Amino acid sequence: MSNEKVFVDDTQSWYAKGYFSLVRTAGWVDIKLKEALKPFGITHVQLNILSLLAKNHPEPMDAKSIKEKLVVKSPDLTRLLDRLVKKGLIDRRTCPENRRKIDITVTEEGIQTFYDIHCIAKAAVNNYFEDNLSEDDAKELYRILAKIK
Repeated sequence: MSNEKVFVDDTQSWYAKGYFSLVRTAGWVDIKLKEALKPFGITHVQLNILSLLAKNHPEPMDAKSIKEKLVVKSPDLTRLLDRLVKKGLIDRRTCPENRRKIDITVTEEGIQTFYDIHCIAKAAVNNYFEDNLSEDDAKELYRILAKIK
């Protein structure tokens, strides 16, 4: 093996610092959300599904539409929906106009659960952002993250 360095440490560049800061912050947000949601036995992606259905209520959504709009992507949407049905938070029914389509709606209990948990999740994360960022900072953060995406 030669005496040349195999790995060049570029972690001092602003690009690397920005990347590592983004990853650490995303991990921190994920941990805070998991802690806030744990007492309710619900995951972030399940809360996201309830949010989509509550915003669309009383109109149903299909699984494809839900999957496209999820903030937290999940390859296993069917099992997530099964769990929410078992908890009584959503309903699945065959669409009367198209028997191949399944209509998914949020139940009244699901709406109430969403609003109760949403407030707690928001307090766990958003208050941190609101307490530490100005509105202009938040706009700039959004702009930069949208640019990266």
